[in-house]
Amino acid sequence: MKLKINGEIKTIKNSYEELVLENLLKNLGYKPQLVVVEVNGEIINPKVWMNTKIKNGDCLEVVTIVGGGSYS
Repeated sequence: MKLKINGEIKTIKNSYEELVLENLLKNLGYKPQLVVVEVNGEIINPKVWMNTKIKNGDCLEVVTIVGGGSYS
């Protein structure tokens, strides 16, 4: 399966009949509680990641939330 993830074409080997978003994110090493995900231009609510099927050719943008800042 070929997906475009953050602008890069990636080939994903899928051992499941259907690939769902939550499993894909875990397999790619993302921590689900620290990312926002857009699939084909639509931001996906984390509550429906297990029901969101990923298909060959889908385009994903995964944004990692990073804490930080300075204290003065």
